Amino acid sequence: MKPKIKIILASFFLAVLLTANFASAQLITCGGRNPDGSAQTGCQLVDMVFTVERIINYLLAWAWLVSIFFILWAGWEMMNSGGNQERITVGKDTFKHAIIGFFLIMSAYLLVNVIVGLLTSTNPGAGALDNILKNIR
Repeated sequence: MKPKIKIILASFFLAVLLTANFASAQLITCGGRNPDGSAQTGCQLVDMVFTVERIINYLLAWAWLVSIFFILWAGWEMMNSGGNQERITVGKDTFKHAIIGFFLIMSAYLLVNVIVGLLTSTNPGAGALDNILKNIR
């Protein structure tokens, strides 16, 4: 690929990643005001866990898109190889790495949601962080 196109694509993806997502809900949901104007309760430790979860899920959503992009790129590379074994090998390697990355992203998403579920569960037998902290106080 030409260096100019690489720079344009890299700049585009960087701009998309650094641009705020204005349509999403607020990141921190505590310590502000309710729609009726009354004050919300102060931030608790569980709110920090939810904030970290939102940040991680946002980054994982972008990682899914990057993974899909590389899967498509690998297919494009193999289709346009023109019988060149070196380009076919590069496409296969890119595809293999993209699939491995895709499954790592799925595993990370599962792990984050399981950990957050355990930390914020209201079931006392689940070892919820909020319940543990209430017992310490």
